[in-house]
Amino acid sequence: MPVIAKKSQPNLWSRLRRWLWRGLCGFALFWLTYGCFLLLGFIPVNRGYQVPHEDDRVRIFIRSSDIHTDFVMPISSAESGVDWSGMFPPHHFRAPLRGAKFVAVGWGSRGFFVETKTWADLRISMLLRTLFTPSESVLHVEYLGDVAPGPAMNEVLLTRHQYQELAAFVQSTIREQDASGAAVLATEVSYSDYDRFYLACGRYHLFNTCNQWTGRGLYRAGVPTGLWTPLVVHVRWHLLRTPSP
Repeated sequence: MPVIAKKSQPNLWSRLRRWLWRGLCGFALFWLTYGCFLLLGFIPVNRGYQVPHEDDRVRIFIRSSDIHTDFVMPISSAESGVDWSGMFPPHHFRAPLRGAKFVAVGWGSRGFFVETKTWADLRISMLLRTLFTPSESVLHVEYLGDVAPGPAMNEVLLTRHQYQELAAFVQSTIREQDASGAAVLATEVSYSDYDRFYLACGRYHLFNTCNQWTGRGLYRAGVPTGLWTPLVVHVRWHLLRTPSP
């Protein structure tokens, strides 16, 4: 009677290698797909932008670092009727703001913003959690003195209507306001006496970053930006090619 040979069962090491290979392929495919999505940042929107006439012009800036962008706006603009001192009142801040002329507003992960004051405070566990798990967001608000164009400060000229649209966008991301209409503080932690953190709408993750928030604001204001702007370069690339006076 013929003997039927039994199929050998794969050993533990073979199974581990197979799953490791599948994991590596999935990891590579994920980042390859994400890399393709990053190309969307170089596709321009709002191509019809024109420099506003001098009689209908509000000057703002986009402040950028290696990984983050902020809107820098005049504290008060009589022409547009926008006044940020009501939304982010001076008494929330530890130092007198008598010399302040501009306010910088940026959106981001609460954990990363609040717990990472400097690069020395950065932890890999925090970075991975911020990128791959949707996390609570905050607005970082800082009062500034004089502001001038520079390598990290791109000037943007808006009409009064465009600036009102941008202001409405920023205000729409404030999660809570008190009885007086002021934004509600998220924490007592701050970087200096001139900045504070406020409760914000939205969850931060790899596909919804601080720079995408900036890009959405620029899009709403009618300023050239990328179709999808997860990185600083996607914001600055179009600003550097925006018409100027």
